[in-house]
Amino acid sequence: MNEFIVTIKEKKLRVAFTGDNKASVDGKEYNYSLSKLNNNTYKLFVDNKSFLITARKNGGSEFIVTLEGQVIETKVLSALKEKAANLIEAKAAKHSITIVKSPMPGMILKIKKKAGDEVMQGDSVLILEAMKMENDIRSPVSGKIKEVKIIEGQAVEKGISLLVIE
Repeated sequence: MNEFIVTIKEKKLRVAFTGDNKASVDGKEYNYSLSKLNNNTYKLFVDNKSFLITARKNGGSEFIVTLEGQVIETKVLSALKEKAANLIEAKAAKHSITIVKSPMPGMILKIKKKAGDEVMQGDSVLILEAMKMENDIRSPVSGKIKEVKIIEGQAVEKGISLLVIE
């Protein structure tokens, strides 16, 4: 059985070809046949309904399909490649490091989190005073604060590393 994950507009469909001109889409089984008419044009029969489609490759695993005049951008990966891509993405997200930098020159008024604290994306991590205004600096990602690189009362320049989040 050949199994694929087809992504259309962020929606993932599990498509499996089971042989004998049978395919299943997210568990629902269909009878099909496919005939090539020319380079990119095909005649597709699904449960006795006929469709004229064109399909052309648009990169490694991306295809542009035209079905009944509607253009559909798709990404097709084997189930194994999809699983590998998900594992790599999860591992990268799990072990990524984000450095929060000062968006402007100013003075650190209050540090709200310390090394070891868990933060969620959007949590306030410190207050930076700039031009007599208090600016709430928020975490751009969820994770754990690995290091606080500044102290309260410290003057900082734009672009200086403030915190490291893992």
